[in-house]
Amino acid sequence: MNRITITHNPFIVDTRFLINEAAPDAKCSLRKHENERLQLWIENLFGELSHYFNGDTDYEITFKGVESDYSDLVAAADAAKAQGMRVELNWEEMAPPEARLEQIRELVEEARQHPQIQRFLLEDRVAQQALNEAFNRDFDVYVVATMSSGKSTLINAMLGHNLLPAANEATTATIARIADNDSMHHRFSAKRIGDNGVVLEVVEEVTLGTLKAWNGLSEDTKRIDIEGNIVAVRERENVRLVLTDTPGPNNSKNEEHQRTTMSFIQDSRRNPLILYVLNGTNLAVNDDKDLLGMVADCMSKGGKQSKDRFIFVVNKMDEFDPDNTEGGIPGVLDRVKDYLENNGIPAPTVYPISANITRLIRIPTDKQTAKERSWFTGISEFFETEPRMNLLQYMPISRKVEGILQSKKFSPLMLSSGLPAVEAMIDEYIEKYNLPHRIKRAYDTLNDVIEKGLNASQVITQLERDEQALVELQAEIGLLEEGKAKGFDSRAYKDELEREGKTLPPETERKLIELENGIEPLMRELADYFLSSDVSPKEAENKIVHASKRVQFHYLALVNGYEELFETTQKIVREDLLQDYQSYIASLFPDSRNLDLPILEGIKKALGDFSVEIDLPTKYIKTRKVQSGSSDVSDSTWFKPWTWLSTRTVYAYREEKYVDMRDLWKSQSVSLAVPFDALVTDARKQISVAKDRLIDSFLEFMNEEFDQKFHALMDDLKEKTTDRRKREEAIKKAKELKAWLEAFRTRLDDTLTF
Repeated sequence: MNRITITHNPFIVDTRFLINEAAPDAKCSLRKHENERLQLWIENLFGELSHYFNGDTDYEITFKGVESDYSDLVAAADAAKAQGMRVELNWEEMAPPEARLEQIRELVEEARQHPQIQRFLLEDRVAQQALNEAFNRDFDVYVVATMSSGKSTLINAMLGHNLLPAANEATTATIARIADNDSMHHRFSAKRIGDNGVVLEVVEEVTLGTLKAWNGLSEDTKRIDIEGNIVAVRERENVRLVLTDTPGPNNSKNEEHQRTTMSFIQDSRRNPLILYVLNGTNLAVNDDKDLLGMVADCMSKGGKQSKDRFIFVVNKMDEFDPDNTEGGIPGVLDRVKDYLENNGIPAPTVYPISANITRLIRIPTDKQTAKERSWFTGISEFFETEPRMNLLQYMPISRKVEGILQSKKFSPLMLSSGLPAVEAMIDEYIEKYNLPHRIKRAYDTLNDVIEKGLNASQVITQLERDEQALVELQAEIGLLEEGKAKGFDSRAYKDELEREGKTLPPETERKLIELENGIEPLMRELADYFLSSDVSPKEAENKIVHASKRVQFHYLALVNGYEELFETTQKIVREDLLQDYQSYIASLFPDSRNLDLPILEGIKKALGDFSVEIDLPTKYIKTRKVQSGSSDVSDSTWFKPWTWLSTRTVYAYREEKYVDMRDLWKSQSVSLAVPFDALVTDARKQISVAKDRLIDSFLEFMNEEFDQKFHALMDDLKEKTTDRRKREEAIKKAKELKAWLEAFRTRLDDTLTF
């Protein structure tokens, strides 16, 4: 039997492998996973081992790591066993992430109080932003659903409170964010938010009636912020659940809300958790096609996390009678899986629930209607006496989720309803992805601050040398000032850009082409859809409604794609400009016999450590609101191309009242392409303009702030080289700082080591 030892540290994303107690050789494919998150390679682990051992199928694996990662190894091992492999697993548990995050938080606070270190945190906007994100407690879970899936009932069940309107219609007209606050018992407060974050109304104790009324004001309501106790998930010291009720992307009456909901799904940077709620009694919803296609595309990128962040919940399972349902409950779930696979989601994992049972268990009897009490009495007896209705048995849950459910000591009926298992999966996701990512972000930022502090102290401590060396150093400082006196020639830099061109990054160009190429398949599909036989006016109207929704969906998805690309390009261009800055710093240092003086390297690093502020001076213009081109099509808005099929001349009526779909498509297809073309053109323009603005911002920094910082550093060094008392005092403080930082770094490293 082959013995494999895997030590995986999710906090610094480091993996060490031992094969039969020796490090794997260079040709072993496992080596490439040493700096990858476990979820990116764990599903292929046993295939790689089989290949490495020429088809051998016997393995004993010892895993050293946290429980959530071990659960993924268990799942991969179970899949391997199903293929005929023999796998034995051993686990050495490491400290959980929450304790580590709290340790780093304490270290950050200590650094902020240190008089010489705090400036590195306060002056660096990037460091501040990184730490704010790392210690932001809010964890987003977005609930997305098809029509009549019981989404509002599910959220009310998680709240243990009848708060959101629930009916067999699109009751969610705007976005509602519900933040957990365990100190608020039996009440929820709410704010109605308009444009630019303006608070329109505040209610200290919101009711279902209030939210119904606010939903009717969806045109001027950007979102509704609610705060109260979400009983489904425990509030942690370092994590606060924020549950967001989203309007269905295919039935929202507000395009901005619709686009926002789509952006939650498309967000591959933050990877928020998505609860996708399906109506188990009615899967044939045509409007789901595009949305599930978007989900499938997101799930295909980024490894296991991209799959784990989508939880497919099949609601209304209480409406099935296992005796009168083809294949019973397993048959229902198989049909759901087929439905998802047919929409591009391979081997989906689905979770059957009855949100209504969970809701009524959690809501006091006196808060239930007479009909609800009667229904609950009957359904409770049915679930308790019919083993096939225990929905938990159909869920592929991990060891971690099992442990969470056992610790909560739920009643058998509560467990049978299925929803508590889904809630436990949210807990598991937080531990597996959210906390390790935040820990690594805070660790990296604090480590960078330590590096800057150590370099600053090193520059001063190296002033402790003989007089001749100080004279040589003064000469080198003089050469530096002479080089700087020539200044940063912004005109020459711009001329160079014009000659060589700082074009859009290759990654941006590739993504732009990918986005542009995504339009043509839609147009071909619509053409095939319309180029059919003649149809009745009613059939033509239905086709137009369906096609209009598809155009709307794809257009808004394209807008989101461009906005994400805009942000990505900003990041790439900033990094490119910072490289230009480092090259300029290097050019200031002449090649001389004294270049090997260690202090010169310290000065070079100090100049490189300056916080370079490169940002857009003004907020960019949103791409979808800039018109390019014109058209005389009536009854439409240029940036809402789904309205371009709604004209007063859609039909060609004859005596038999039929519509020639070929004529309809011929008359509208060119006009339909205009807004897409305009968006493509304008998006390229806006991304390019933003790139140029970043360059201007860089030039402004080099011509103004850098000069001040450079001269301040040089003046300080010259003063210390000529004034013995100040030099000795500074050296003493620098040595103390260096000792403090080295001890501080050891403590920081200890928070993440296994």
